[in-house]
Amino acid sequence: MLLKRELELKTLQEDFIKPVSSFLFIFGRKQVGKTTFLQDYTKDKSTLFLSCIEVLPHLLFESFQKQITQKYEQATTNIETFGDFLLWLTHLSFTKKTVIIFDDFHTLCKIQKACLEEFYKQWNNHLKQKNIQIIFSSSIDSHTKEEAIVYQNASKRIVLEAFGYEAIKTILPEISKEDQLKLFALFGTHFNSIKHYNTSKSFEQNVSDILRQHQHAIVQQGWYLLKSEFAETATYASILYAIANGNNKIGEIAQTLGVKSSYLTRYLQKLNEMMLIKKRVPMNEDFAYSKFGRYTLEDNFLRFWFKCVYVNLALYEQNSMSKFVDTVLQTLYTELLPQTFQTHMYEMIVRNFETFFGYQPIQVGSWWNNKDQPIDVVAFNDSVVTFIQLQYQASSNSKQIYEELKQKSEAFQTVLNKQFALFSCH
Repeated sequence: MLLKRELELKTLQEDFIKPVSSFLFIFGRKQVGKTTFLQDYTKDKSTLFLSCIEVLPHLLFESFQKQITQKYEQATTNIETFGDFLLWLTHLSFTKKTVIIFDDFHTLCKIQKACLEEFYKQWNNHLKQKNIQIIFSSSIDSHTKEEAIVYQNASKRIVLEAFGYEAIKTILPEISKEDQLKLFALFGTHFNSIKHYNTSKSFEQNVSDILRQHQHAIVQQGWYLLKSEFAETATYASILYAIANGNNKIGEIAQTLGVKSSYLTRYLQKLNEMMLIKKRVPMNEDFAYSKFGRYTLEDNFLRFWFKCVYVNLALYEQNSMSKFVDTVLQTLYTELLPQTFQTHMYEMIVRNFETFFGYQPIQVGSWWNNKDQPIDVVAFNDSVVTFIQLQYQASSNSKQIYEELKQKSEAFQTVLNKQFALFSCH
């Protein structure tokens, strides 16, 4: 099933129908579905789809040239650089508006430096006079100071987020909401795993079947990401493993790895640029200067892989699948599911806050301080502030939890009237 990204498709189409040329950027972490999305967008358009692969530059540009000459009558020439290729491209005539896609553009930036600056020079000199829409698709969201002007002058900047819980409801509407949430907590929207779900079997049997029958593909999925993107595989894998296991502060990650916090800075920056992790700060804190940053994995499947697969590779290799399946299910119920419920409920409350509480908040977010007293949701307008605690399992000590929430709220500086709420799944 091809899930539609209606809002992003509409944004691209609105840009396409303008009577001028344009260039734009699409970012999304690896395997989020960028290529499939672009294929869906261009299915009824004249398109040049240029995949940037990691080879010597002149070989890559030769492949681009061959692909284009199959569609347009244009004499070939010797091309050594991206600038040569762009200059050659300016001689093409586009009578019908054409979409030119540079897929995995970050790879081109790796094998030839300053290629984005070279593009912008050719854009201003020649390409913007052509009847084209140029799309740069990338799994890395970063740029140099010199490249900043290029991004500032792009017509659009689109970030493709992973499909959320709602996608599971669309793909498998027959199963219960609880099983939908459990499946999402385990595999996220990793369709190569979800597509094997058999609705005539129980959730636990499905998990067992998927892990047993597709164990090689699941193991290789994580290694493929690590080895295809990182030279220092062990360091990056160790950082992701630490974060997946709840070490969200830079000091905690450093302690787990046995290194100094300063050693981790460039690695965390790289993972953040690749959209594999996200740094969060408490509401009302300056993102750049806050000392309370917390790092989280952005993909449920990746979190499952590091919590369950990476640390239990020996069970795979020894073919101890029964023990492995039991370990996965135990981790799901004790750790992955409560975390996923909290994230899902947070997003639902933010989307529907006025429905729940009767007012439109000026600001909404999570809050914590250096005493590790987090409040899951804090929202306020000009007269009231609401503090919300999220629990997967309802507790017999709800009154105590409610009082603890009130106590934690004392550390949040405010003169507004306070109200409190608890949410639970069961």
